[in-house]
Amino acid sequence: MAEYRPPVYFWIAEFEDGKAIAQFDPDTGKENLFRVVEENQDKLVAFGWHPFTDKLSFQVLQATGIITAPLPNPSFRIELKKGDKLIAWRRNFVRINVSGRVLGRETYYILGLEGKRIIYIREDGTAMEEAA
Repeated sequence: MAEYRPPVYFWIAEFEDGKAIAQFDPDTGKENLFRVVEENQDKLVAFGWHPFTDKLSFQVLQATGIITAPLPNPSFRIELKKGDKLIAWRRNFVRINVSGRVLGRETYYILGLEGKRIIYIREDGTAMEEAA
């Protein structure tokens, strides 16, 4: 069993100047750090989790060695207004029984606005929303 769950989603951040930065560059597959989003949060107008395409998945593997899983999942995107604080992260869960045996692993992609709403996205593309 893999030590980690291959990512099925990557983020794209959109800024007020019209520029967009993807977690993985669509031309090279190289990874951009989330720090660029954190440092420019006041200029952020939209953010989303998007599924990998076969092409991007291959580029990411070639550029970084990271194995990803391209699935036919929907994209999830939210728009931000001035003063909104983005909530976005990937959370891994491991289910273990009392004897310490790993029963399963699952990853959720979290997307939301602080104090407003949060969407929990499963690896299969299904989601549940929680109002603040």
